[in-house]
Amino acid sequence: MDWKKQYRKAITFSYDDGIEQDLPLLQILRDYGLKGTFNLNTGLDYNHGTWQYGDLCVHRLNLEEHKKDYAGQEIAVHGRLHQNLTELSVAEIQEELGQDAAEITRIFGTRPVGMAYAYGVYQERVLEEVRKLGLRYGRGVVSTHRFDLQADLLQFQPTCHHDDPQLFQLAEQFLNSDPTEPQIFYIWGHSYELEGKNHWDYLKRFCEKISGREDVFYGTNREVLLGV
Repeated sequence: MDWKKQYRKAITFSYDDGIEQDLPLLQILRDYGLKGTFNLNTGLDYNHGTWQYGDLCVHRLNLEEHKKDYAGQEIAVHGRLHQNLTELSVAEIQEELGQDAAEITRIFGTRPVGMAYAYGVYQERVLEEVRKLGLRYGRGVVSTHRFDLQADLLQFQPTCHHDDPQLFQLAEQFLNSDPTEPQIFYIWGHSYELEGKNHWDYLKRFCEKISGREDVFYGTNREVLLGV
């Protein structure tokens, strides 16, 4: 759907790693009629790739067991093993991204069209392999605090992180605007941060604030960035 034919404003979310806290996050998005994209590492699971976030031990989901939980959201590439792509050879980049895309296709039944760069880092040779793989957008982690459309979707940068001190201020600015050109409010993060910082109510308040607007399109990254 080309949302720009009917709307001038769109909101989308992006969350990384495919971890346990995605499950309550997914429920919150459903409760408020919001949509986003989940960038997954298919080579890691509950017992592989765990780490500590404060007092929280972060576990990834066994994706085969939870594919239905992601229904209605977009699944995108994040690297099979969440490796820093700038430290890999071209062959290793191809394996890290290509195998992740193939496994996402197998598990979820839809070939991914975009990705989020692990650690938010990339370089030209990484971008070249992303292009060869047929991915059409790639997300970094540099907050723009803006809503403008971006020309280079393979180097797309978000509006802000969900813990940004300006999050609610940006929401007010976005919701109260009456733009003549399309605008995108793009929020990203990791769901384990919500658990580790006890920010679930904070996120719910934000979702309540931005949801239910007749002048806003709520979609996945694919729908918002690509119009498909």
